[in-house]
Amino acid sequence: MKLNLGCGFDKREGWLNVDNFEACEPDRMLDIETTPWDLPTDGFEHVLMKHVLEHVGADFPTFRRVMQELYRILAPGGLLEIHVPHVRHDTFWSDPTHVRAFTPLTFTMMSKRQNREWMERRANYTMLAFALDVDFEVETIVQNYDYAWQAKLNAGEITREELREVANTSWNVARELQVRLRAVK
Repeated sequence: MKLNLGCGFDKREGWLNVDNFEACEPDRMLDIETTPWDLPTDGFEHVLMKHVLEHVGADFPTFRRVMQELYRILAPGGLLEIHVPHVRHDTFWSDPTHVRAFTPLTFTMMSKRQNREWMERRANYTMLAFALDVDFEVETIVQNYDYAWQAKLNAGEITREELREVANTSWNVARELQVRLRAVK
């Protein structure tokens, strides 16, 4: 099964479309922050959260419960696909309902393998996978760029490497992160 969690008006054929906004007429109503969810353990091969995760878990205990529920409902090896606005883009800061920012490192921190490696090196990172009691391996992290910067890339005015460099330090260059995580169970 596939779950489109927080589907909004992007309902997908062949998916269970779930949201807490009645006007979008989801297949099922669910408040993501109210746990446990009435969804089957190991029941989904693919969970999509497209511009949802930045809206939930303003406090860490709630965020932990949401991440634990995502982990619980994913089948072993299941795919968690997350799209969030980039923290250095106006689309993140313009919406007063956004409560949590993400960077690629946030998702890397959800790997117990990575956490163990950091522990061995005595690195100064939060061992988030252990704090959340989840285990996700990053499959891909793609940065989508603001339309103006993408146009510069397409026109050959800037190289992809130059674009990546400017995105690391400047605002309104990277627009969105698209992350694919695999559940390690």
